[in-house]
Amino acid sequence: MSDWLDAEAHAHKAQEMYQRGRWAEAEAELRKALSLNPDHAEWHYNLGLTLEAAGRDADALASYERATTLMPDEVDPMLAAAVTSNRLGQHEQALKWLERVLRLDQHSEVAHAQKIDALWRIGHHEEAETAFYLAQQTLKEPSAACLAAMAESLIVRGLFQRAEWCLKEAMRLEPSMPRLRARLAAVSAATDKPQRALQLYLRELREDPGNIVTLLEYGTLLRDLGRAPEAVEKFRRVLELEPANVEAHYELGRIAMESHRYEQAHLEYELILKLDSQFPGIHMAVGEALLRRGRIDDAREHLIEEHEHLRATEIERNEQVAAQRAKSAADDPQPDEADSSMYTADPAALGDLLLESGEPARAAELFEIALRSRSDHPDLLRQLALARFRAGDREGGVAISRRVLRLDPNCLRSMHNLALAALEEGRIRTAAGWVWRGLRVNRHDADLRRLRMRVFAGLFKESWRRLIGRRRGT
Repeated sequence: MSDWLDAEAHAHKAQEMYQRGRWAEAEAELRKALSLNPDHAEWHYNLGLTLEAAGRDADALASYERATTLMPDEVDPMLAAAVTSNRLGQHEQALKWLERVLRLDQHSEVAHAQKIDALWRIGHHEEAETAFYLAQQTLKEPSAACLAAMAESLIVRGLFQRAEWCLKEAMRLEPSMPRLRARLAAVSAATDKPQRALQLYLRELREDPGNIVTLLEYGTLLRDLGRAPEAVEKFRRVLELEPANVEAHYELGRIAMESHRYEQAHLEYELILKLDSQFPGIHMAVGEALLRRGRIDDAREHLIEEHEHLRATEIERNEQVAAQRAKSAADDPQPDEADSSMYTADPAALGDLLLESGEPARAAELFEIALRSRSDHPDLLRQLALARFRAGDREGGVAISRRVLRLDPNCLRSMHNLALAALEEGRIRTAAGWVWRGLRVNRHDADLRRLRMRVFAGLFKESWRRLIGRRRGT
């Protein structure tokens, strides 16, 4: 009896601490209560709420799952587990929880909105639309939360007009809903209405001046508009609120790179490496900053690290595509490709940096990856040809250069490369043909004029050898 009373006292005190925002003390009291009565489902649920309030989502999810095990027919712990799973990026698991919630309560607005959110985040946009229309039919009133979730799916797909309608309708239904103006601002920015976007961000920040996501989006728009000092101010404001925010540090690094302050950019990127070594593309960013500072060997290490990560991602992507095709071959001969957002860095941009740092073979591999989605891109092909030549693959470089000329018959760089390759192989007359063809396009091209001197020298030597050979023959 005493243990039961003590446990109740700890739980009651935990509730007081929670209401006062003292999360650590509330957690401690709840754990004491659960040590005396470990099967009290409501206390596990309350512990989850406390941990979630303290920003410990993974621990909160474990508590919600335990509460659901102890009271399997209660909606609240399941819904909390679903919301937390979505926030942790565990969208497939969130969908399983949400299906259970909707079987118990088909009128749960939060469950419908979370289901739409989870579906579009794993790339199932058509299913997200189906879930949206089902919610509209099932719920007694139109849902601002469902409209906002649907708008995110539409934004990702570039369907901005429909997204704008959803957001405006959500705002009409629930004007105080957070971040609706900010998302409208993002739509305006994407549809070449930057001034409208700036106005919307300002209005959003007047109502919620400490919203970090809105500050980041606003700062990024200012940077894109060339208003770097104002963008820096916004990113520094984010760091005042959250000093370890890696997105703000990254944006400050980008602005420093664009203004050629490479040492400052390097410092920002190195800080990100310490805070989150898995931040997408960070090794590429550090490598580029080091390259611009002339520290080529150090830069190469980071660029190779990024190359290995992107290469592993490409292998994983190919495996997913193969598995998807195998799974859906019976009823869908053309399944969707795996989401290209798996890439952590732009393969072409990383290839350029690797080429610059003296890694042509790795650069060529990345240009090949980039060309899978842009097969007839002349600039990419030119870079691939250069990488192959520098890697010692003369035959591959010649093949790609000829491919460029089929797309761009006046490409002087490809003619120069083909002439140089022919000279190195001792095919003087073939080299001469490429030089003359290039000079017909631009007779002032300095590289081709230099090659022309080498061709003249080669032709002279060839003629002289023939003359000597004929004289010896007589």
